[in-house]
Amino acid sequence: MSDLTLIACFCCIGLLHAFVPPRPHLYSYRTTSIASATPCRSRSSLPLSPFDNLIGGLFGNDDEKEKKPEPNDFDSTIKDNVPVEDDEMSLSSFQKELTKRQQQVEEANPDPTEDEEEFNGYDLRDIIYTKYGECFDVQFQRVDSYGVRAVYLNIMPFRLGGKKFRHQTEYDYLCHLQATVEILVKYNQLDFVISQLMETDKKPRAGTSPLVAVPLRLDLTPEQVSKILG
Repeated sequence: MSDLTLIACFCCIGLLHAFVPPRPHLYSYRTTSIASATPCRSRSSLPLSPFDNLIGGLFGNDDEKEKKPEPNDFDSTIKDNVPVEDDEMSLSSFQKELTKRQQQVEEANPDPTEDEEEFNGYDLRDIIYTKYGECFDVQFQRVDSYGVRAVYLNIMPFRLGGKKFRHQTEYDYLCHLQATVEILVKYNQLDFVISQLMETDKKPRAGTSPLVAVPLRLDLTPEQVSKILG
């Protein structure tokens, strides 16, 4: 082949390369296409979704946490709403009632030497034991008869130390008797009830059906009965 022919071949090859576009690199193509399809955006430019709002409502954010009151402020708010004078008012009312009852006792007994010792639960226990030979329990009971309501103090057929005795210890029994005496004194019924107990021939009996108790009537006004029974 002559030199002229070789030169013509090289010229043809050069012309072909000039008209054919170069083949792009595979990595460059993928990078360029991804960048053009999904351009990168900063965090601040992303829109909030409903799920983001929900999470934010549940847990809050730092700004809201900083605005919350300190624990000391919350405690002081509670203390401001507590009625601190309730106990003082109740004690004051109790003291007034106690002073009033002391004055009533002094007016009823101007000479304190007449009654050296007040009647108490021990005395009621001794009277019951002297009468029946047993320390029987006592219980207030409401009785409705012909439309009239009345209150009785019953001597129950349950003795101290018995299986059906409701008081676990003698001390509990004496406390119950003391409370009973105080109620009788409050309504001025102690002497009337004790006189009935001394004069009655009835005895409490536990071996019968129904049980037999000894009723001691309280001489109360209808207003007092309504106040006691409600």
